Amino acid sequence: MLIKRIKARNFKTYLNLDVDLTVNPDQPIILIGGANGGGKTTFFEAIYGALYGLNLRTAAQFRELLNAGALAKEEERITLEIHFSGRVLNQEQDYVLGRIYALNPDGRPVESVRLNMSGTLFQYGSASPASQRAEQEAQISKIIKANLPKELSRYFLFDAIEAGNLLKEDTGAATGLNRVIRENIESVMGFNKYLHLARAAQGLTESFTAQRLAVEKEKKEYLDLLDQRRKVSEERETLVQRRIETEDFLRSNLEVYQNLKAGLNQDTQLQNKIKQLTDQIKTIQRKEDVFRTDTDKFNRDLVTHIFLPKVAESFRSEINLILQSKMQAEADSRQTLSDEQVANVANQVGDFLRGRGLLFDDLDIDALTHYLVQQQNQSGRVVGRDSYAFLTPTETRALDVLMQTPTYNPYPALLQQRMELNIAVDQIPGLEGQIDTFRAHISGKDVSLLKNYEEAEGQLKLQDRQIADLGRSLEQYDRRLSQFDIQASEEPDPRYESLKKLRPFFEDVANQLLRAKKQQIEVTMKGDLNRILAAYENVIERVELSEDLRDLSFRIYHKAGNEIYLNQLNTASKQIVVQVLLKALHQYGDYDPPVMIDTVMGVLDETSRSRVLENYFPELSHQTILLSSDSEIHPKRDMPQLASFVSKTFTLQRDREQQCTHVVPGYFGEEIDS
Repeated sequence: MLIKRIKARNFKTYLNLDVDLTVNPDQPIILIGGANGGGKTTFFEAIYGALYGLNLRTAAQFRELLNAGALAKEEERITLEIHFSGRVLNQEQDYVLGRIYALNPDGRPVESVRLNMSGTLFQYGSASPASQRAEQEAQISKIIKANLPKELSRYFLFDAIEAGNLLKEDTGAATGLNRVIRENIESVMGFNKYLHLARAAQGLTESFTAQRLAVEKEKKEYLDLLDQRRKVSEERETLVQRRIETEDFLRSNLEVYQNLKAGLNQDTQLQNKIKQLTDQIKTIQRKEDVFRTDTDKFNRDLVTHIFLPKVAESFRSEINLILQSKMQAEADSRQTLSDEQVANVANQVGDFLRGRGLLFDDLDIDALTHYLVQQQNQSGRVVGRDSYAFLTPTETRALDVLMQTPTYNPYPALLQQRMELNIAVDQIPGLEGQIDTFRAHISGKDVSLLKNYEEAEGQLKLQDRQIADLGRSLEQYDRRLSQFDIQASEEPDPRYESLKKLRPFFEDVANQLLRAKKQQIEVTMKGDLNRILAAYENVIERVELSEDLRDLSFRIYHKAGNEIYLNQLNTASKQIVVQVLLKALHQYGDYDPPVMIDTVMGVLDETSRSRVLENYFPELSHQTILLSSDSEIHPKRDMPQLASFVSKTFTLQRDREQQCTHVVPGYFGEEIDS
């Protein structure tokens, strides 16, 4: 496979990228320079995204990748296009693979893919019919896989620092490297097909054994055991894959996690602001509860506070007239004498006059009484002339209380309280948004990573235990299933006996192929390590790779006879070991892809850098794309060592005002002789 050109439009820092990446046969290196933050990693991602696509699920993810200049022009579309050639079935083919990403009217990202293979077109999009899309997508995936499968791209398109991280002590140096070896030997070197055949043969053997069981009960038990074993095996494989993903997550986020952890003590002020906003929200909620209580009380007292005061207001004059009339009647009744009282007064007057000698004739008391009663009636003070006598004293008091009741209406106060609450409640989402913002800015990043990272550490330990437990369960199932093999073998069957030999045969074929390439890998790695690994220059006696895929191991030995333990190497040496391994596997594998390396020097010291420049990059691949800063490959000090192997040089220049990156010829101003 040879990458010829990469184009990108509106992708992250690139507004319009178009770079020719063809190389001369004897000059396999493309050298691309750029300052930190200049766009080297994005250049790397553009090639990877063009080959395998961008995983965009939301509009937010789409806009994160959209160049700011495109937003200014309202051109919301990302385009990636890669031109490459590759040999399929011994025929050289030219390919142009393009991917376009945009947002549909619903705001969801959509993808359109088009592959031109030497004039034959394959294309599909998010709106394509399901059957057509599945067919075209399968064809394009098959072509990409034939040149460089996605699962193997991490070993040919990689970050040098990440390559060194495969051997970090916290993930187990030997385990990390042996996993890399296993994946490459099984997949990159083409042994997978034999292992698949071995597993298929095992499946046929198990199925044939089930058919041979005479007793139906035993057959059912055997099939149940097979099904249980298969489920446990699938569960274990899933757990192993999750463990790899968990391990990769921990490794890639270690630095961010450490930075977040160190910055937590600086976030006290943000935490206090979060508490203040939380208390403010609680205060609003308490006021809301008080308002509900007051409203309920208002509804219960509606008659007392609203209806009765309104009745009193409407009939105030009539009720006052009744009350005044009743008061006058009561006053008059206190000033009027009854007939008996008048007669008594008349007798007393007669007795008074007689006693003083003022009465000359006998006084007619009855006549005097009649006269006084008539005089009292004529003055209008007559008992029983009360027009509202029908009202009882209790009713009269009730009317009096009604007139004295204060006309207080709490509704206006409740209305004002409600208006204030509406404003306050509307503020709650904004206050919660401020809380989320403060939380998101703690330590400058999303603090959920701290929790996720620590949970992942616990998951890694749990996954190790679960994988071990499932492994023991598989062993138990195998022992139980072997009993059925013994019972079935009591009735000889040549076909069955041959079938049982297939699995070990294919496993043996894979191991034989491993042994065939094992020596080449060991010799190549020994030579490269003696030249490049500065700490052990010319003192490595041998590199030893095991011969069994089921128990892979990798060791390096000193001339003195002792083993050089991988977990005791420094970070730079670990990086070199992994890169030398990848070079050997690239050389003897089934695929012939280009190699692209970001952060090319990783953590290498000066001595190691010189050896890598002189002995590693020129021999690595038929096309090697190096993304480097001027501190990694110095334009004047280091370029002379590489110049004769370099076909093209470019420099990525960041335009801060326009928020985009431009590609200019030359490596930090240095040109190579053509």
